Amino acid sequence: MLEADLIKLIHKIQHNQCDFQTIEVIAANTNTPRLYETLSSFSNQDNGGIIVLGLNETDNYKVCGVFNLEKLKHDIVCACQQMEPSLSPLFTETTIDEKFILCVEIPGIDVYTRPVFYKGSGRSYVRVDGKNEPMSDYEIYSYKAFKHRIRDDLRPVNNATLNLFDKDLLNKFLNQVKADKTILQNNFSDDEILELFGITVNSIPSLSGVLTFSK
Repeated sequence: MLEADLIKLIHKIQHNQCDFQTIEVIAANTNTPRLYETLSSFSNQDNGGIIVLGLNETDNYKVCGVFNLEKLKHDIVCACQQMEPSLSPLFTETTIDEKFILCVEIPGIDVYTRPVFYKGSGRSYVRVDGKNEPMSDYEIYSYKAFKHRIRDDLRPVNNATLNLFDKDLLNKFLNQVKADKTILQNNFSDDEILELFGITVNSIPSLSGVLTFSK
């Protein structure tokens, strides 16, 4: 970010008097704030996010400056290295009324390497209405399923059998498939067609097969 763009962003924040989905405002005029939750939530969204330090959100977002610019930058780099995977922040700084304001751009991490979490706690966060919220177990599982190509619909239901299927419904499906694709009718048995369409997995009904064809 160019310094001129940072100044425009500061004016926008002061005019709107609030944080945004991709913008977090922190005073940081006395010490280095805890940033792990924000680093996690920003890097877990496609557009990443921007942390603006040196504005006091409890005092109409007035300029308060940061306590020590170089130490703050060093601490933020260290915090980014404590994330898994580690992050690479981009810094921009400016001065207003002889007070330093620091901008930290956090890029969004590729979806294949999410969720991003703090090593010290193992917790991952998402951005909700301008706030950092813990990622739910379902959200974490969704990322892992995407990363490892887990197909829950193809999970075999070990205690199910084909006898539980509605035979009329299943035969209607098989007849329609064969009518649409003659190559299947001429070269594959019914059992092989069920495997090809994921209705069974190694002859065991799949979750999608049970949900679709069971009595």
